[in-house]
Amino acid sequence: MSDEPRVHPRAVRTALRRSDLSGTFLVGKYALAPYMACGHGCAYCDGRAERYWVEGDFQRDIVARRNLPDLLAHELRKLREPGFITLGSGITDAYQPVEADEQLTRRCAEVLSGHAFPVTVITKSALPMRDLDLWRTVNERSRFLLVVSLVHPGDRTRAEFEPGASSVPERIELLRSFRAAGCATGVLAMPLLPGLTDGPNEIRELYDRLAEAGVDFIQPGGLTLRPGRQKDFFMRRLRETHEELVPVYDDRYRENRRSGAPLATYKTAVDELTLAENARTAIPRLVPHHVYAGLLAPYDEAAVLLRHMVELYSSSGVDTARLRAATARYLDRLTARKREYNRHPSWDYRELSEEILVPGALESMIGNDRLATLLRRVLLERAVFDYSTLTLRG
Repeated sequence: MSDEPRVHPRAVRTALRRSDLSGTFLVGKYALAPYMACGHGCAYCDGRAERYWVEGDFQRDIVARRNLPDLLAHELRKLREPGFITLGSGITDAYQPVEADEQLTRRCAEVLSGHAFPVTVITKSALPMRDLDLWRTVNERSRFLLVVSLVHPGDRTRAEFEPGASSVPERIELLRSFRAAGCATGVLAMPLLPGLTDGPNEIRELYDRLAEAGVDFIQPGGLTLRPGRQKDFFMRRLRETHEELVPVYDDRYRENRRSGAPLATYKTAVDELTLAENARTAIPRLVPHHVYAGLLAPYDEAAVLLRHMVELYSSSGVDTARLRAATARYLDRLTARKREYNRHPSWDYRELSEEILVPGALESMIGNDRLATLLRRVLLERAVFDYSTLTLRG
C-alpha cells in the first residue's frame, strides 16, 4: 500500500481560535491550523487518540483548509486585542510534508507579514527555511518565534519514531538560521522517550547541542500514552524497533490513566534531570519574558508573567503559597472584567489596559504591594524579568 498522503480539501468558517487570556504555554492568544492530521508519522503522537476524532489514517488522510488564508486576512482586521498568533498544535504541523505543494502556511505567512501581530510557529520540519524572508518581516514589525520540537540528540531514534519529520541536523541548522536572522527560537523537548532519549547522557547531549544553537528556551516534557489507538500504535512501533524495552513501558504505563501519564515516580525523576540541565545551561524552560515583553496587552502580560513566576520559583524550591494566592486573585478579577468586555463588542480593550495601570489598581487586584510594584516596573518602565536569575533588568 502506498504511503503517499491523501489530501482532503475542506472549507472552514473561521481561521483563528481565540483565548480570553494569553496562554502560559508559548503565550499564544490566537491559534491557526492550516491542516488537520499530520504526515510526519510520529509514532507517539497524541493526535492518534480517540478524543480528537481525526478521520481516516492519521498520517495519510490530511485535511487541507484551503480557504483559511483568505479568512485570516479578513479576521486580522477585526481583532480587538494584541497577542501572539500560533501556527500548529500538538496534533498537526503547519509545515508537514504536504505544505511543500499546498503552500497554505506560506500564504498565511504572506498575510501575517502585512500586519503587526507577533507570530509563533511550532514544527518538526526544516521547511520554514523556505519562508524565512516572510518571517523575518514579521519579526521586524513585531516578533517571530520559531519553536522546534526535538528530543533526539542523534538521528537514529528520530528515523524510527518520527519517520516523516526533518532530520536532527536539519532542525538544528534551522534554529541557527532563524537565530542569525534575529528571530527568537525555542525547543519543545517533548516527549522524552523512556529508555531511548530520557537518560542523563542523552538529555545532556541534547541540551548542549541546543545551547550551542543559541535557543531562548528549552521546554521538556514526558511521553503520554492514552489507552486506545495512540498507545496501541506506539507499542507496535516499539516492538518493531526496541522489543527489549516493551517490559519497561508496560511497567511505567501500567496504570493506564486516561491522560496517558506514566508513574509519578518516573515523571519526578525525569523532571529532576531536565531541571538540572536547564539550570546548568542557564536556559529557561518557559518562553522567557524578553520574548513577549511589550507585545501583549498589559493585563495579559501581567497574567503570563505571574503564572510563569509561580512555575519558576516553585521549580527553584521556593515556597510559592503567597505568590499563588496573589496570582489566583489577579486572574479571577481579570477574568471577570474580560467577561464584561466580551459582552460589549463596542468596548475598547485599551481601556482595560489603562484601568489596571491606575495607581492602586494592581495592589487591589492581587493584594500584594511588593508584587504590584514589580509588575508596575515591567508594564510602565519596561523592565524585563530574567527567567534564569529571577531578577529584574532595566
